[in-house]
Amino acid sequence: MQKENAKIFLGFTSNITTSGLREILTYLTKHKLVHFIVTTTGGLEEDIIKTHGPFLKGSFDADGAYLRKNGVNRSGNIFVPNERYIWFEKFMHSSLEKLYSKNKNLNKVIDSVELVEFLGKEIENFKNYEESFTYWCYKNKIPLLCVPLADGAIGDHIYFFKKENKDFAIDLSKEVELLYDTVINADKTGAILLGGSVPKHHIMNALMLREGADYTVYINTGYEQEGSNAGANPEEAKSWGKAAPDGNNVKVWGEASIIFPLLVAGAFVSNKRTR
Repeated sequence: MQKENAKIFLGFTSNITTSGLREILTYLTKHKLVHFIVTTTGGLEEDIIKTHGPFLKGSFDADGAYLRKNGVNRSGNIFVPNERYIWFEKFMHSSLEKLYSKNKNLNKVIDSVELVEFLGKEIENFKNYEESFTYWCYKNKIPLLCVPLADGAIGDHIYFFKKENKDFAIDLSKEVELLYDTVINADKTGAILLGGSVPKHHIMNALMLREGADYTVYINTGYEQEGSNAGANPEEAKSWGKAAPDGNNVKVWGEASIIFPLLVAGAFVSNKRTR
């Protein structure tokens, strides 16, 4: 991908941000080593929340009722205090209010790409902003799509803000236009996809417009026999025209939070030093 100057599309599910790979995502965006990102809502909101306060190491076996009683949420063996989401609610309301007022004065509907960029810009005021890949995407003009935007805590705050402002709306068509235009206009394309879900499908579906990605790397633990998006391997992608009909595609069956750091160290960090 790098030797051919391919436009690199990175897709990942929210657990990649949760489980400790956020710093690697920040490294890639800070140094402009990837060119387009698609993640889910949790990936975006957890990156922003971590500029305020860290998540905590816990246990997979923790008593859920006890955690709930004490104001702690669990993702795997990661503990997230309620205070983090209380802060995020205030941040989102303030950000939506600013963007809503600005666009209302311009008689313009907010689009989803604009919203994510604005959140990246707002992070710049925080002490730990340089730790955020959302900030570096904004700073380095790397498109960051959050799909589906109305999921998770962000969806909650969109709901509450809509109740206060009946004419509030977000246009989702811009993100599709941006993704498809980037795919069509690229000389070469490469896709690195961590996990399955919407990011994987969103990127690979767009790549059908050019008879598939020139290079693809899947990293996940999905089985094809499940009929799942994660399980679908490169041969299946070729049948749809999502991946080029040659050997420049591979699926690594394994746990992405272990494998992806090795991939980045070998294929991005060492290459960056020699370029």
